[in-house]
Amino acid sequence: MFQESTSSGGILRSETYLTSNYEPDEPVGREAEIERIADAVRPLTRRRTPENLLVYGPAGVGKTTCVKHVFDRLETEAGADSVYINAWQYNSRSSLLTELLIQLGYPAPRKGKPVDELLSKLKEWLDKNRGVAVAIDEFDQLQEKTEIIYDLQMLNQEAENSLGLVMVSNRPPSKANLDPRSQSRLNCQTLQFNSYNAPQLEEILKKRVEQAFKPGTVPDEVIEEIAETVAENSGDCREALEKLLRAGRKAGEKGLSKVTSDEISVEP
Repeated sequence: MFQESTSSGGILRSETYLTSNYEPDEPVGREAEIERIADAVRPLTRRRTPENLLVYGPAGVGKTTCVKHVFDRLETEAGADSVYINAWQYNSRSSLLTELLIQLGYPAPRKGKPVDELLSKLKEWLDKNRGVAVAIDEFDQLQEKTEIIYDLQMLNQEAENSLGLVMVSNRPPSKANLDPRSQSRLNCQTLQFNSYNAPQLEEILKKRVEQAFKPGTVPDEVIEEIAETVAENSGDCREALEKLLRAGRKAGEKGLSKVTSDEISVEP
């Protein structure tokens, strides 16, 4: 009854480029933010102590995309190790540390391993190898369990090599809810991501249109209208992409050769 498809009505070539799962090779409009994240973790490439960085800002403004982009470059260009963990999935000390060890190539520990044993294994890895950059995305989801930050900071003092921490949060530093021990130990720099403006959204949408749609099926005025509407409302890139995807699907259902303004206003 329902069949998966990458296109609709001959207008869309691939919906993949309009989803939040797609990661562009080069994020648009975030050059300064990318360079700041890179500055924080770059010392790892010279076996020096990196900066801890709290990246924050509203949803859909490119935080995760930029952090992943920097981490990918860190591995491919500098040969350094990096780990990305989403705290939605791993929101306890033991689950987060276990996932960290797994991504570093250690055999998965049995369930129920005490935190001290997991930390000991992690120190062993750092002593034998080199520094590693660790991103904890959706940091807000740790809520009152942020003592994991204290754990990782203590490791930095005890291990031969350093661990660089990049925390990604929707909340500003004043609402990060770090437990007192972590707060006192964490020497953390901050990087704010602001909402996208209309020109930035327009540039992002134009690139995605080239990838997702057949040539000439999305007029510039449609892209501009979506970008301006979303910039005024939220500045959320995901919202802009969702609007574009819905408009493309609707145009395909109608059998149109182009997306028009009429399809932009259609709600799901």
